[in-house]
Amino acid sequence: MTDRFLVFGHRGSPRRFPENTVASFEEALRCGADGFETDLRLLSDKTAILFHDDEWQDAEIETLAADWMPTAGYDIARVRDLARFANRATMVLEVKRAHWEDILLSEIAELPNIIVASFDHSMVAELARRKVTFPLGVTIFGRMVGGADYVKRLGASWLFPQFSYVDRELVDELHANGIRVVPWAPNRERDWTRLRDAGCDGVITDYPCEAVEWRLTTDG
Repeated sequence: MTDRFLVFGHRGSPRRFPENTVASFEEALRCGADGFETDLRLLSDKTAILFHDDEWQDAEIETLAADWMPTAGYDIARVRDLARFANRATMVLEVKRAHWEDILLSEIAELPNIIVASFDHSMVAELARRKVTFPLGVTIFGRMVGGADYVKRLGASWLFPQFSYVDRELVDELHANGIRVVPWAPNRERDWTRLRDAGCDGVITDYPCEAVEWRLTTDG
């Protein structure tokens, strides 16, 4: 469904720079990636940050406040830092938890070229109910029965499945319903090749620089 096979950095370029940091995103783009995926969370003081894990040293991330950030040992990015990538990249914004939609929209609604996705499908459904103008995605681990109908019912047009569950049958079903398929976490050339041959629209990988080079040497 896409004109070419897309390469997104998984949290940027996390094998070269700390994940979900500005430096990690910049590295993925420097290498020629089409964009990156990143994780959004809300701290207890309403600070929106880019952070993947549920906990930090036994504390749930959502119980911490912004004064914790300098103690992390690296520069934790805030959601507002994404503005510098406007019109430079497609950004897949994976929202880790629901129930902060008002704050989320105040932070991202004006950003161009974004896709908002979540493992928490109630978040996707709520954003669809609000008739947001950016596309929505469903992130999953495993394989759904009747997946295309489910994704459409949520109001999404992208599916982000864990790569090992993806095959041509799944991709064809989703494409027939206007849904793009971009698996996450394939990190080897043989996986990228298999997924491209299955018809996927791209990949989200920890090795975006290597994936871009692979794409250059295998296209055509």
